[in-house]
Amino acid sequence: MRSSNAPWILAIALVVAVIGCTATQSPPPPPPMVNEVEIGAALDSLTTAFVGAVTARETTLVANFYSDDAHFLPANAARADGRDAVRHVWAGFLSTPGLQMSITPNTKLVSDAGDLVVDLGAYVMNWQDAKGKPMSDTGKYVTVFKKVNGEWKIVVDTFNSDAPPPGM
Repeated sequence: MRSSNAPWILAIALVVAVIGCTATQSPPPPPPMVNEVEIGAALDSLTTAFVGAVTARETTLVANFYSDDAHFLPANAARADGRDAVRHVWAGFLSTPGLQMSITPNTKLVSDAGDLVVDLGAYVMNWQDAKGKPMSDTGKYVTVFKKVNGEWKIVVDTFNSDAPPPGM
């Protein structure tokens, strides 16, 4: 009877090799530090410019804040996918008589990589109805910004009113 130690020797050699490889691997480098204050300031500046474009009724400028593949989900209106569709929806909004808007960001959720930010906040919109009567709405929004070719662009944008629907 002959016994072979070859399977045991191979198993031990494999274990030693795995341990050796594990021991010599260095840990992955830490992710780059994300400056949330700097990102927040940049997005607050963009928000101010965005409201300025809305106030000036600059449809193309408003649309240029969005990425080419953006998704706009306005309250009480159809979803718009892509910058051209977003521009079309904003053109309708900007034709509203007396439209004024203020935005108050209150929370920014920054991704670990610093290339994606979820911006939560509140808005107030004022306008005139068809008879010229002043109207107002207060609500909240969620806007997702993504770094695209070194620039912050809106990739998802939605808002809705704090007021209950009529008749409720």
